[in-house]
Amino acid sequence: MRRNTLRFMALGLLLLTACTGARTFVVDLTYVPQSPPVLKVEKAVVAIAPFRDKRDGKKDVGVRSKLDGSVDQFITAPDSVGERVRKAVERYLRANGFHTVTTTEWDFQPESMRGMEVDMVVGGEIRRLWVSAESMVGRTVIQSDLEISIYLGMPQDKKVIQQKMEMSQEVTEIVFSPGQVENLLNEGVSEIIESVFEELMD
Repeated sequence: MRRNTLRFMALGLLLLTACTGARTFVVDLTYVPQSPPVLKVEKAVVAIAPFRDKRDGKKDVGVRSKLDGSVDQFITAPDSVGERVRKAVERYLRANGFHTVTTTEWDFQPESMRGMEVDMVVGGEIRRLWVSAESMVGRTVIQSDLEISIYLGMPQDKKVIQQKMEMSQEVTEIVFSPGQVENLLNEGVSEIIESVFEELMD
């Protein structure tokens, strides 16, 4: 009897968390190391340009559909997604020993690097960055879909290299929490950043 009561209580808790009306959650989109630093540099200076967000919602990063038909929203605030990704790249570069500065003058073209007194220039474009969660009885399925392009410019060589990476992930959680959306996004963005720079600077 006691065991059945506990089961019903657990089921009731799951249903309650899945049926609380629409809410909005702020996601702390940032770089979280997925592997130890691998780049080796000697006091290289990198200028970081804005990351262009090609999506419609510049602060929207996901939704969660719930059993009662309501939909939670996930956003970044106060920064836009583009600014959060730029800061994530900056955090990664600093963790790998680079000195970073900010520039707003680069349009990913070799000509616009003229006169820049830095070793490299970095910028990028966000094509897709989204998490979709669907809650059902007993579980929530969370899917992420990301596509980010990073441009690496070398002023001294007047050369620009582009590297695009896509990533999709899916996890199933018995009990849902907003932090699971944040963790999945940060994991995906961080893995893309690490992989792209390893390719670009190989």
